[in-house]
Amino acid sequence: MHGRIALAVAALMASSAWACPVDGEPRANDVLLTLQTADGRTAMSWNAAQLRALGVATWTERRSVERNAGEGADQTTIAYDGVRLRDVIGATGGDPARDRSWRGAVVEAIASDGYRAVFSWGELFNSTGGERTIVVLAFNGQPLDAREGPLALRALGDMRPGPRHVRNLCALVVRTL
Repeated sequence: MHGRIALAVAALMASSAWACPVDGEPRANDVLLTLQTADGRTAMSWNAAQLRALGVATWTERRSVERNAGEGADQTTIAYDGVRLRDVIGATGGDPARDRSWRGAVVEAIASDGYRAVFSWGELFNSTGGERTIVVLAFNGQPLDAREGPLALRALGDMRPGPRHVRNLCALVVRTL
């Protein structure tokens, strides 16, 4: 499966100019995700292989979709392959879970179209929400399509998953409040 993800990512990157609204300069062809500090400095960047090396896991989500009022609901199970957002952040060095200087930080997840979702240190490193906030590499065993990827971010613990579903995730920006 990891080979299919790499091939799909390569095809997506070759077919379009991969740009992110926070990039100060063009990124290398294979870079999918950057982590930047509030001053715009890129602290880390990852390609598909580097993200997979952080430890890909599978999360499942059950959804219930109501057909019509009174007619019941259809049950669907979705599988996401990805890496915990907090593991991606932790890969930059140090221990954000224990380092007190991180406690006032927020992380913005930014899409290539400029959409942004914000996560606090507390919810990523001091709550169960951080266990299920993931950088998504594959959906139901298949690489993400052009609409979703090559990367996406999902906060599976949110009551309403849509507002912090970031399609075409391209950057994380860490800001201190």
